[in-house]
Order: sequence, then C-alpha cells, then structure tokens
Amino acid sequence: MINLPSWIPMPEWEGFLAMRKKIKKVPTDRAIELLIKKLDELRQQGENVGAVLDQSTMNNYQGLFPVKQPDRRQAPHSGPDMSRLGKAGQATANNALEWLEGL
Repeated sequence: MINLPSWIPMPEWEGFLAMRKKIKKVPTDRAIELLIKKLDELRQQGENVGAVLDQSTMNNYQGLFPVKQPDRRQAPHSGPDMSRLGKAGQATANNALEWLEGL
C-alpha cells in the first residue's frame, strides 16, 4: 500500500485512477510511485496538482502533463474568415474593409 502525500487532492486522484481503470490501464504500485514523483515535479514547477489530474482524467491521458493554457498570442477573432481567399484575395478584401471603415 502506498501512502499518498497530503498535497495530492483525493477527489482528483481518485478520479484519475477511476479513469485509468475504465480505460483498462490500471497503474501498478511502481507506476503509482512514478506518478507521485511526476506530480511532485509538476508541483515544484508551480502547477496546480488537482488541475493536472483533472486534465489527464478529462482527456483520458495515461500520463501527467503541465496544464495546457489557451494560446493568448493570437488576437481574438474579430472579422470574417478570409483564409479561403488566398493571399491576393485576402489583400483585396482587407483593402475593401479598410475603405469601408473610412466611410
């Protein structure tokens, strides 16, 4: 029997193990030791352990990974999708939009 550290939230841990059981990938005792080690590494990197476990549970991941953050580099979608127009078509459409905004 493996003793879990107190910093591992039980509902999230049990949910992760239940998911692993459901996908027929029940971890061995050694695998559990390695999962705890991985969680500790992620925790030391500033990750929320519960969120890490929930992410893996929600996505049926067998492993544990840093929580994916939304890509904030892209500007929010604010106009029509012109990706099918090609480069020249996009330039023409952008020029037309700029002209319309100037009216």
